[in-house]
Amino acid sequence: MMKIKTISFLLVCGLLFACQENTQEAQTEAEPVAEKVSFHGAKIDAADAIAVQELSGIMEKQGPQDQIKLEGKIEETCQNKGCWMTMKLANGEDMRIKFKDYAFFVPKDSPGKTAVIEGKAFYDTIPVDELRHYAVDGGMSEAEAAEKYQEDELAINFEATGVIITEEEGK
Repeated sequence: MMKIKTISFLLVCGLLFACQENTQEAQTEAEPVAEKVSFHGAKIDAADAIAVQELSGIMEKQGPQDQIKLEGKIEETCQNKGCWMTMKLANGEDMRIKFKDYAFFVPKDSPGKTAVIEGKAFYDTIPVDELRHYAVDGGMSEAEAAEKYQEDELAINFEATGVIITEEEGK
C-alpha cells in the first residue's frame, strides 16, 4: 500500500511539473515581437493605411490620389543616399517613392522592412535616362541598365511627405 501511495505521489508531482513547463513555453511563444520604428519626413501614423497592392485598383477607378496612406514591404532603396525606395504593386511592377522636396532620405538598409508612406500617387512617364540612373543607384551596372531600359515607361509613382519604417528586432 505504501508503494502505491509513493508511486501515485510521484506521478502527480511529475504531471504538475510537466504542466508547469508547458505553461511557461506557451507564455514565451505568446510574447510580442519587439520592433524598431523610425520616422522620416513629416510625422505620420500608421492608422488607416491601405495595402500598397490595392493602389492600382484604386487609381483605375478614382485616378491619381492627392493624399493616400499605404503600407507594404520596401523592395529597393537608393544605395547612394537613400533618396528613393520602391514597393511592389499588385501587378508585380515596382512603384518608385520619392520624398517631397528632396527633404529627407531613408536608410540604405531598408529593403525587406515594412513601411507606411503618406503622400500622393500619380501616373508619370519616366524617361529612359532617368530609368537607367535609378538602376545604377540601385546597384546595377551601367551596361546592365543600358541593356534593360531602352524606352520611356509610364508608371505609378509616389511622392511621400512622411515615412514610417518598422523592423522586427533581431532581423
